Amino acid sequence: MSLPAEWESWGAEAQEEWFLGALEATPLPFDEIVSVLEVLAATNRKTLANEWAELVQETLTQRRERDPMAALMTAELGWRAGDPSFKRLCHKALLSVFRNRCDKEIVASAGFDGKDGAADCIGRLNLLLGLKAGALVLDSTWGFGVVSKCDDFYMKVMTDFEGKPQHGMTFAYAAKALTLLSEDHVLALRHRDPEELARRIKEEPAEIVRMILRDYGDMPAPQLREILEDGIVDPATWKTFWDGARRGLKNDPLVEIPARRLESIRLLASAKAYDGAWFEALQAERDCETILELVGELEAATDTSALDEAARAVLADRLAFAAIGTELRAPQVAAACCTAADRLAATDGEPGVKMHGVLTRLMKRDMFVRTVDALPARELKPFIVLLDKEFGVELAEGLLGLLDDLSIRLLDEVVPYLEGAERGADCAERFRTLFDADSVAATTVCWLCRNLAFADTHQPVTREDLLFRSVRIFETPCSAHALRAQNMLRSLFEQQAWLDEMLGSISGLGREGFTRRVNAATAWDATERRGVLARVLKLYPELTRITEAASDDEKAAPGRARLTTWRSFRDRQAVLKKLVEVDIPENSKEIGVAISYGDLRENFEYQSAKDRQGILMQRKNELEVDLSTVKATDFKDVPTDCVGMATCIWLAGNDDAEQRLCILGEWDRDEELGIVGSGSGVAERLLGKRVGDTIELAETVEIGARRLPAGTCRITRVTPIEDDIRAWMDGGR
Repeated sequence: MSLPAEWESWGAEAQEEWFLGALEATPLPFDEIVSVLEVLAATNRKTLANEWAELVQETLTQRRERDPMAALMTAELGWRAGDPSFKRLCHKALLSVFRNRCDKEIVASAGFDGKDGAADCIGRLNLLLGLKAGALVLDSTWGFGVVSKCDDFYMKVMTDFEGKPQHGMTFAYAAKALTLLSEDHVLALRHRDPEELARRIKEEPAEIVRMILRDYGDMPAPQLREILEDGIVDPATWKTFWDGARRGLKNDPLVEIPARRLESIRLLASAKAYDGAWFEALQAERDCETILELVGELEAATDTSALDEAARAVLADRLAFAAIGTELRAPQVAAACCTAADRLAATDGEPGVKMHGVLTRLMKRDMFVRTVDALPARELKPFIVLLDKEFGVELAEGLLGLLDDLSIRLLDEVVPYLEGAERGADCAERFRTLFDADSVAATTVCWLCRNLAFADTHQPVTREDLLFRSVRIFETPCSAHALRAQNMLRSLFEQQAWLDEMLGSISGLGREGFTRRVNAATAWDATERRGVLARVLKLYPELTRITEAASDDEKAAPGRARLTTWRSFRDRQAVLKKLVEVDIPENSKEIGVAISYGDLRENFEYQSAKDRQGILMQRKNELEVDLSTVKATDFKDVPTDCVGMATCIWLAGNDDAEQRLCILGEWDRDEELGIVGSGSGVAERLLGKRVGDTIELAETVEIGARRLPAGTCRITRVTPIEDDIRAWMDGGR
């Protein structure tokens, strides 16, 4: 603000004398005049500010000074935005100095004669006045651009966008579509000095984030990433950039990074003060979840050890209020309030008594399981520590009785706690009882498989028994915690090193029994089971006799070998190659990026990426097993005395019209040519049949254009594969 020297000490008469003299000066001291008007408006002298502003307008009209008039209207908007007559006065004042054809079009394009408010119109006017050659702009459709010229004749703005050079826009369209960029905008820096931008990205990532928030406003992390990866930060280096930015912003009082990644990162005008007014606002807060969030914000931003007794009293009161208000509908919030109060030493007096009552109710069996299941990982251990401080032996006894009801995540916290309380032997005895009673849960089996050190130290069960129990879990339909445990077990069985250790630690008879058990587990997914057997036989090839003996009958059956054409075999090899070289590495990058967002329990991208990882790894395992067990062949010199693989079969229904089908290998199919796989339902009915034999179809079977009507179908011919089928087979080479 450039007020005249000693303005504040002058009386009203001296101020008026200065003002009238300034209107006569050449050049007009415009900045000082505007500062005077703003001070008058801010000190409850708006009427005088309006009167003097009219005198300035008259002076600018007489002098035909266009740009100062627009600047005056912008300044007046600060105190006249709510005046319904202001827009009309602006329009009249602007037309008095915007007199030529182009100027009048600019005023019209700003919309002063439309329905929009004065603020929108003045904003568009200033934008149009700034659209000079070399100005930097941003368009929602075309992105970043540089104004090349303003065509006064055709009333258009010509702009060179990155994907659209010399793009013309009418003044009216440009006023609504374009954003005028300042010289310190991040895109301006990229345009003017890309080397400096690259340096800042590498050395000052936090400053780049501040620039984005200043230029675009507050936004969630995904939107921030989208803007930065659009030509500013290399997507391949995003994780490194974001890690550096978060470290740089961690202690910045002007930047708020929320715990939930879908909430906006905020750039504050001034640092938030946790003063008396803040605690008064907290005392008045009635939303329980908001109270907990505010307390967490306080802990993250200040040294809470320096809080006085009055502040701690407010915290104790509000946290007790929030705990009582949520213990039934959201017990995890109540638990977090109790642990926060304990951390902040805000448990004295009546609030402390209320907190103890809440904890007592949360200790009840069903409520405890519900609470700890919903608690974020970071809150789980503090909650157990607090319960131990409050209830001691009672907590340990209760946890021992709950072991088989807890998830893997909770067992990871509870069992070490029990060991630390010198109850490890009791914990093992509880596990042993569950195994002996044959009522052990999938979560318990999985946890012990993942924590072999505990199992070896306390010996609640042998490793051999663990392996056999695991097979039973794979044969059992699971849901909720049991399903997650089943998936974790699946991951363990896919790890060759883990399986090596387990099999190497049991007896030879135990390995034979385990192999027979896996081979006989028909309720277990066949692909997964074959994968486990393949890994077992890789280590102990002598056990092949067990699997061979079990499959002698299947091998003896004609036409049942696991074969496919080279075309289909190579197609599946290509799928595996893409999975290993493209899809899995991309998924690993996605997981790394998602981890950078923090708070994995509420991180949708992380959970989604991890779920996809499980699917991809399972698919990889399936493909590897299939490619190791299915053999490729060219199906030459195949006998055709009966229906088998690599034969063409001619079928006739009641209308005697013949349809040709061709049975090839396990993965072969082409509806247009009538090729069906050897494992298809139609092939299963036909294999081993001869000319003249019939099959009964309960319903019509359609394979491409071929249609086998329901009823009796008779085999009229069985021939070797024909030339068009052979050409299809050769197409994969």
